[in-house]
Amino acid sequence: MRWQGAFLPLGISFFTFEFYHYAWDRRAGKTEPGTLGEYLAFILFFPTMVAGPIKRYQDFLPKLRSKPICWSQDWERGITRILTGLVKKFAVADLLTAWTNHLNAHDILLADRRILPLWAFGYGVKIYADFSAYSDIAIGSARMFGIQVPENFDWPYGRRNIQRFWQCWHISLTRWLTDYVYIPLGGSRVSTPRIYANIVVVMLVSGLWHGAGLNFIVWGLWHGLLLAGHRFWRQLRGEPSNHPVAVFLSSLLTFVLVNAGWPFFCMDLHTAILFYRTLLVG
Repeated sequence: MRWQGAFLPLGISFFTFEFYHYAWDRRAGKTEPGTLGEYLAFILFFPTMVAGPIKRYQDFLPKLRSKPICWSQDWERGITRILTGLVKKFAVADLLTAWTNHLNAHDILLADRRILPLWAFGYGVKIYADFSAYSDIAIGSARMFGIQVPENFDWPYGRRNIQRFWQCWHISLTRWLTDYVYIPLGGSRVSTPRIYANIVVVMLVSGLWHGAGLNFIVWGLWHGLLLAGHRFWRQLRGEPSNHPVAVFLSSLLTFVLVNAGWPFFCMDLHTAILFYRTLLVG
């Protein structure tokens, strides 16, 4: 990653978040120190360094100290998970790359605007397959060493609201942001305006975590506003209906709203604005 002329190490966001987690929880007395070797094993555990999931020391340590590797079970499950990730990566994500490569200023200006939503939806499928594939490979690689690391994706596109989407999309990141940003800001224990502000701030941090650019800030703001809007709607209307039609429609709306934000994620801000202007105005 390059930012303002400086090169940042690949995966820096993952191991720095784990550094911060360990320091915070040690100060709060939530985890034991362990030995230097155990700490280094946690920080330098290569399957999760580049693509996550973001581990917790107090969860990792007992597994590090537990029984030896079960070659028949751990290797079988680990290899199966790695192969699952490779299929997602090469058979889905990489094949969709040729389609989503059209999300650039030149092609947007030449395209029929009716095809633009298909590009955005295609990118949504691609990025899910890409991100979850990396997590599958990391989880499978860890399992081959007898270590179970957290799950990171749980079919997020099938969820009925934006809150459930984020509980199932990049799960370890969502939990980290909740514990180390949202709760320290006051969480839900403060006034209603502050709660909404906390939600937006957390998602702005999420945007910056994904990349140092204005487009990522706007993408984080988009999701912050969606989450704040969802909370307001639930307070206004109460619990949603569990009727199958209502569940389907709310899931479809969530899917559309999430995918509507991906252009901010995959394009610079100028190109993203061009995308939306072409889509809405022509």
